Amino acid sequence: MRKQAKKQANWSSVLASVCMLWIAVSFASANDVLCESSDFLGSYGTPDDARDVVVVGSIAYVAAADSGLQVFDTSDPGAAVLLGSYDTPDFAFGVTVVGTTAYVADRMSGIVILDVSDPAAPALLGTYDTPDTAFDVAVVGTTAYVADGWTGLEIIDVSDPTAPVLLGGYDLINEARNVTIVGTTAYVANSWSGFVILDMSDPAAVALLGSYDTPGLASSVTVVGATAYVADASSGFHIFDVSNPAIPVLLGSYNTIGSVKSMTVVGTRAYVADGWMGFSVFDVSDPASAVLLGAYDTPDNAFGVDVVDTTAYVVDGESGLLIFDVSDCLACSADLTGEGDLNFLDVSAFLQAFGNQDPIADTTGDGSWNFLDVSRFLQDFANGCS
Repeated sequence: MRKQAKKQANWSSVLASVCMLWIAVSFASANDVLCESSDFLGSYGTPDDARDVVVVGSIAYVAAADSGLQVFDTSDPGAAVLLGSYDTPDFAFGVTVVGTTAYVADRMSGIVILDVSDPAAPALLGTYDTPDTAFDVAVVGTTAYVADGWTGLEIIDVSDPTAPVLLGGYDLINEARNVTIVGTTAYVANSWSGFVILDMSDPAAVALLGSYDTPGLASSVTVVGATAYVADASSGFHIFDVSNPAIPVLLGSYNTIGSVKSMTVVGTRAYVADGWMGFSVFDVSDPASAVLLGAYDTPDNAFGVDVVDTTAYVVDGESGLLIFDVSDCLACSADLTGEGDLNFLDVSAFLQAFGNQDPIADTTGDGSWNFLDVSRFLQDFANGCS
């Protein structure tokens, strides 16, 4: 009984210390913003709507609608420099770069293939006029895969870029808006029909593996390992287990405020172009419970994002190319409620977990619950991020 009373007295002392420290923290300038607006590094206004971006090293290639391809040197993010451009025949929706060759999805003119070995002077190599609307293009080896609107997916041999040859295709129910290739498997964002998974091992006889009808308008899909992330416009984004392509399994979703146009996933971070709501960063380490880490309300309409190391490149419609430092977008260890914000509810959750000797309150990871855990929690709370 004496030992139990002594233990309770010690715990009461620790909890009293928590309350005292909480009061001190409350009056301190705790950083509850996980990605600061000061992380904005710079921008460059494109002549027309910036719709897609891919970055190779310090060179950013931007699909800029009626202005075609724009090429920027971003080695100094605060002062991006236009190196060169190429005015494609129609409306540049998408771009990908392999080596020194850029492939532009150019709406009604199909794909435009450019030599960008000299970024200051992109040169035309060849074109292929797809039947419908080229929204996106992915290239693996010498094969280009084009999301071609109502025609579906077009597969093109570009081994000779001056004379591309159609290899095959797959007719979809709705508009093909975006395509991602992993090995011999294609993942296609199929607008109102969600996304489809195709076996591309024989381009002349493409086979349907599986599909999932998402609630909104699927505009892009990206795949990391056996996980697919689908940008689904007004219904936010959805995360799927595609280890069995025949039966995609929904793992989780997040309904953003805006309209998700596309997303890029690096490790456990999802970088989201959220349309009129701008640019957001999420922790997706637990697909069932994605956590918003930070957001930036861009001036126009965020259509696409690419990430290199700790720098994010966002194409934002009429406001052009925006560049952000995302190194501060860390998961917050003190956010025990998972709201993406720090407040008294997190302190309350810690107190309850501490009293129950819950492992989540063992912040030092030493298997015991004492003042050191309290100190570590409050330090994380004050710092905002782990």
